[in-house]
Amino acid sequence: MIIDAHMHIWNRLHGAIRGKTPLRAVKNGVIKIGKQAMLGMPASLLDCNARAEFVLAEFDAAGVETGVVVQENMDGEQNDYCLAIAKKYKGRFFMHGLPDYFKPARVAKEAAGLFKRGFRGLKLPAGHLLGKLALDDDRFMPIWAQMEAEGHVLAVDLSEGEDQVGMMENILARHPNLKVAVGHFGMVNRRGWPGQLMLCRHRNVYMETGGIIWLYRHEGYPFPDAVDAILRARDEVGIEKLMWGSDWPRTMVDFTYRQSLDFIRSRDIGLKESEKAMLLGENAARLYGLAKPRSARKPVDLITAG
Repeated sequence: MIIDAHMHIWNRLHGAIRGKTPLRAVKNGVIKIGKQAMLGMPASLLDCNARAEFVLAEFDAAGVETGVVVQENMDGEQNDYCLAIAKKYKGRFFMHGLPDYFKPARVAKEAAGLFKRGFRGLKLPAGHLLGKLALDDDRFMPIWAQMEAEGHVLAVDLSEGEDQVGMMENILARHPNLKVAVGHFGMVNRRGWPGQLMLCRHRNVYMETGGIIWLYRHEGYPFPDAVDAILRARDEVGIEKLMWGSDWPRTMVDFTYRQSLDFIRSRDIGLKESEKAMLLGENAARLYGLAKPRSARKPVDLITAG
């Protein structure tokens, strides 16, 4: 069972960077952040909407069973869309809701409403809050308390380095059973690593590789330094705390979806097959409470391999 523990979907871009600089769609995968145009996703996404059907096609071709949707402020919240997709494609997605953390006086009430609507996790795009709001702000604490009590999962993308690690330690000191997935492999090749990785020493804290091929894009497939980082993390906190993720569709401006998976799945990288199975799906299934299918989904053969 392969689970993509970090990916995105949206049906309308209406977000902002750090709550300030708007992000808007142009066409053919091109977006504008402020006035700067760039390719924000594969050009084949003609209307710049990363609909679920597109990533389901990638799942089916690559042999991926389930995707964990982690929303992002830069895309704009997609709560209604995520709930509709979860209902339409049962068992193919785990959805995180996204409340408006920039309105801290009412965010706890909003988060509680998202749980009532069916979300079993929340995304915390923490980097956007850096210098604006502390993650351990008292106004946020009722959210973390409810999530701990009800077994929900917090997916958090911290700013690079250790600027927000102490805040997470404060949260975990008060809520030691809170389930957490740290994104982007803790910004592994930026300053301060392995500070974020050390959060995985807490019982219910995991780390996923979503975006790791973006962080190592300079070396290209098969990302030998990214592999080394995964092996170092295994040695530090144990393979049972690590999960694979693709960061679809943004990282696919550089590499294919299958490359984001096969640099681990299809090569001898120094992991036992049992360790690969844990990294590629078993750990995520445990954290997110996902049932194992009756049979593993198989990747489709490639025409270029024949």
